[in-house]
Amino acid sequence: MINFGALLLPLLAGVFFLCGFLLVKFVKKKKELSIFATSMALIVMLGMIFFDLVPEIIEMSESFIQVGKTEKVVFILGFVIFGILLLKIFDLFIPHHHHEHIESEKNKTEHNHHVFHIGFIMALSLILHNVLEGMSIYIIGLESISAGLLTAIAVGCHNLPLGIEVATSIESEKKGRKVKVVLELLLVFSSLIGALVLFFCQNSLPDVFMLALISIACGMILYIALFELLNETMNYLKRRETYYGFAVGVLVILLMTFIH
Repeated sequence: MINFGALLLPLLAGVFFLCGFLLVKFVKKKKELSIFATSMALIVMLGMIFFDLVPEIIEMSESFIQVGKTEKVVFILGFVIFGILLLKIFDLFIPHHHHEHIESEKNKTEHNHHVFHIGFIMALSLILHNVLEGMSIYIIGLESISAGLLTAIAVGCHNLPLGIEVATSIESEKKGRKVKVVLELLLVFSSLIGALVLFFCQNSLPDVFMLALISIACGMILYIALFELLNETMNYLKRRETYYGFAVGVLVILLMTFIH
């Protein structure tokens, strides 16, 4: 019974993505929401890196790697860089359209392609991250359901704005409905998939392998934040929605820290 409850907790975290997707469906001002969501997601992802992933990587490296400090740093940075390069490779093979913010029909189409591109690669990186995060929630839930519930809620708090950002990005492209549905379903259920993988393989996955995967996920998230979201946000620094997004992003980070 305890195992069943622990398995449900990662699904709760994924439901927050679904809430973000649904919110986008009912908001009429799509452009304003997109600007707001992009700047909010930038802050949330940077917070995720520095207050969640980096401390976890450091803690795991101290526990699982019995080598010198220099070797640990090389190991971690190597996989972080690999995560960045991996997403860059995805980037090269996914149609990418740079755009100018001119209100012509052609440039609006180019802009929509570009925004969809951001949403697509963001979803790919978040799916890997969520699989690993689902494993963490499941482990905490095995020790204490109440602690696991708080962790799932904290994770959900940053999943909600990221869900809004992904949804606003991929909805900008009118084609590829099946791709959108698959991405959204994977985002909702990826944390549960991670928990199920650990449930069936928890005795066969080396700790070092888990550390490598988390480092790769960190690199992918870092790539999205610095090379996609930051660039997109800089285009809208004169819009008030950008600063609203920054403010809400900071509140989300503070809430995550408080719940933890």
